[in-house]
Amino acid sequence: MAIVQYLLPALVLASTALAQCSNQGTLTIASSADASQLASCSTYSGSVAIETGLAYPKDANGHQTVEVTTVRTITGNLTVTDAISLSSLSFGSLQSIGGFELGGLTVLSELSLPQLTEVSQLNFTALPALQTLDFGGTGLTKAESILITNTGLSSLTGINNLQQVDTFNINNNQALQNISLQVTSITNSLDIEANDGYQSGLTTTFPMLETATNMTFRNCSVISLPALKNVTEDLGFYGNTFETFFAPNLTSAGGLIFVDNPALTNISLPQLTAINATYQIANNTQLKEVNGFTKLSVVKGALDFSGNFTDVQLPALTQVQGAFNLQTSARFDCSGFDKLGKAVIRGKYTCLGSRTRPGGEGTASGSSGAAASGTSSAGQIQANLPAVVGGTSLLASLLQFIL
Repeated sequence: MAIVQYLLPALVLASTALAQCSNQGTLTIASSADASQLASCSTYSGSVAIETGLAYPKDANGHQTVEVTTVRTITGNLTVTDAISLSSLSFGSLQSIGGFELGGLTVLSELSLPQLTEVSQLNFTALPALQTLDFGGTGLTKAESILITNTGLSSLTGINNLQQVDTFNINNNQALQNISLQVTSITNSLDIEANDGYQSGLTTTFPMLETATNMTFRNCSVISLPALKNVTEDLGFYGNTFETFFAPNLTSAGGLIFVDNPALTNISLPQLTAINATYQIANNTQLKEVNGFTKLSVVKGALDFSGNFTDVQLPALTQVQGAFNLQTSARFDCSGFDKLGKAVIRGKYTCLGSRTRPGGEGTASGSSGAAASGTSSAGQIQANLPAVVGGTSLLASLLQFIL
């Protein structure tokens, strides 16, 4: 009986603690009393949300601070949105979260999760006062998806040791000047664009990245991918200010696209052998020579080049399954490509130099400038037939008059 007398209260206490650490819905924190419900929890099974209208005390500036200790794991989501007076948020012991969403926190300037290493989805939007991430130690090492947009972050310290991620999207962070990530694979997509206040000064470095599915870079001044071997879908570069691009280990890509990169003078992909979709180089005004694709053999989509280049070398090319379009404003010798014929180029063949407005595939009928050297839409120099016929008729009339 004595054992029962002591055991029953203990069971009741344990049952109460278990109930506090589990919720099929969402635990909403509006006050310190609400936060204290997590004090006895090492793992909280459920989701946690910070209330928009917090009942926490305000400092002299009208700002509020939320601090939660003890809990190490939240199996669901941690969500804080539109708490416009929240300036400081701290989860001192938290190591793992299902999803982590911060949005519309206009005065949040301190974010401290010094033990955090793993998150399923991280979604940070509209955090203009947040300049640094305090994830402590090694920071995040594993995530399924990361979206960081419209923040005041000047660096991504705290996630730069990330080793595994499915989706990585960093855009419109006006103070961000550097992204350096240790990730080895990106299984879904990578998008980096419109950071550094549109000044195109962002440096991006992925020294360990070997494989990716889809990658898009915009407004970057440096893009370093020294270990990249394969991109299964598109690898695209748009509106960057880098002068050179060198990927020494890339052997294949789905689509390969360089468009509107005004300072680009050299592209070198010495090990690239196959492009499995479109291969496009367009409107890169300083790119005069395309000669860094010495092993490229197969293009399974269209090859579409337009610009003002004077030389294009593809010495190993054996197959283009789609259209072949090469248009340049410079004088250009197409004879090397004319010889390839249908055995190599399966689609429509266009090669034109001295174009006033060189265009992409399907624009060969546009205006041209001076006569091109060795160029034509059929691969040969073509005479103006109506002019020849007209000249012959005029000559016959003159002879008839004389006779």
